[in-house]
Amino acid sequence: MTDSSSLPASARAVVVGAGIVGNSLVYHLARLGWRDLVLIDKGPLPNPGGSTGHASNFIFPVDHSKEMTQLTADSVRQYKEWEVFTESGGIEVARTEERMQELQRRMSSAKAWGIEGCEIITPARVKELVPFIEESVIVGGFYTPGVGIVDSLRFGTIAREQAQKLGALQDLLAGAGHVVDPKAVVEGLLDDVVLGPDGLPAADAAGSELLAHPAMVATVGRLVRSVDRLLP
Repeated sequence: MTDSSSLPASARAVVVGAGIVGNSLVYHLARLGWRDLVLIDKGPLPNPGGSTGHASNFIFPVDHSKEMTQLTADSVRQYKEWEVFTESGGIEVARTEERMQELQRRMSSAKAWGIEGCEIITPARVKELVPFIEESVIVGGFYTPGVGIVDSLRFGTIAREQAQKLGALQDLLAGAGHVVDPKAVVEGLLDDVVLGPDGLPAADAAGSELLAHPAMVATVGRLVRSVDRLLP
């Protein structure tokens, strides 16, 4: 970990956001041979305060998109390899016939994409699996045995540590107030900034450093939107 006063003069890539996406990205870049990576987040590790730390972390393997289903399957494989995934099974319930039709479509997607073990179940079967539910208020359910929960903070820590072991992560900037100003990113500057009253990064001109980075990846939703507004 470092601070803005000791950042390197250049980097192969700068990854903004040390949540599960940012940490995973630096690991996979390292695995593919990238070096001289810089990872930045405004909050302290292992939980910098973004959605990774407070999301439900439920993983549902079935999506209407084939690509998203395959991406989820590959993610679950990685989670299992690093022992941060607890497979519990899961049920989505319907309280209306319209919602039940959507669950039937999800069942069709499960069959089309080869997700095994899924089934449409009756209210009575839902009651068997979840005894505390009031089955009289539901029409049915969609059961998926592969549903589970990922320890996203632990996964991110492992991924970041793996990138460091591979010698790829040359700098890690994390701590209160350390964020990247979107305008500075676009201009090629890395500033030590604080959040302004609108919740967006407000640049602090003092101590800015030039960071020549051929690639910059923002994995923070708010920052992505900010950068997008500044691009042509």
